[in-house]
Amino acid sequence: MTITLRRLAPLVAAGAAALAVSLAPSASASPNPMDCLDKGGATMCQKQGHARIHATPPATSPQQAFGFNGIPLWALG
Repeated sequence: MTITLRRLAPLVAAGAAALAVSLAPSASASPNPMDCLDKGGATMCQKQGHARIHATPPATSPQQAFGFNGIPLWALG
């Protein structure tokens, strides 16, 4: 029983490919910590390849419909 080169070459190539895949280093992600800074009314968080800014408007009192701090305008003048 003789094995011809036509049948042996694909087996050798498949074995070499399997060996190369098994010996290749595995891909691993490096740690990418998120750094956050509080800048008054805004928070800025960033990491490599990404930045996020979260800003909220300051809290204000509701607007008075008439008058100045509860005093009617006609009483001022």
